[in-house]
Amino acid sequence: MAKAIQLASPSAGARPVLTVQTFRQQTPDLVARQAAIENALSMALHFVRLPGESAANLWAATARANRALTLLKQASEGVGHTSPANVSGRA
Repeated sequence: MAKAIQLASPSAGARPVLTVQTFRQQTPDLVARQAAIENALSMALHFVRLPGESAANLWAATARANRALTLLKQASEGVGHTSPANVSGRA
């Protein structure tokens, strides 16, 4: 007769859950770039949502939105064009 091994808890012998990995590993540069884009967009929304329609708030929101667009453009330069939809915006 085989001896049973006592486990500390019912889940101690459970198999680990495998997680789905992304297609590529994100390097710190990609994470930092995404954080900068999200931060610029968040700041643009912040200035738009401030009470009172101040020209300075709209100018600041526009500046942050332009920064986000510049970062997005720089991020897309490394992506190859696989179809005409990527170039002209139409399929």
